[in-house]
Amino acid sequence: MDRLNTLLEGSPAYGVLDAKDGVVLFRRSGFEQEFNELAAEAVEAAGEEFEVIPLTSGDDCDRLFIAPREERSFARSD
Repeated sequence: MDRLNTLLEGSPAYGVLDAKDGVVLFRRSGFEQEFNELAAEAVEAAGEEFEVIPLTSGDDCDRLFIAPREERSFARSD
């Protein structure tokens, strides 16, 4: 959860917007390289705590949708 909380703090390279079922991180102008590196790290860090969906404009990733995974209160039956 620490990595998710760190992402949600924002930085000079990106801002954070609330979205339905998650948040959107959006790249700020002039920080393309930093945001691309952050996007790659976020996708790699995704797993049991949260999912990351990169959103692109052309060849560039300019936004990330991040959705926390909810813990289920019931056991899954197969």
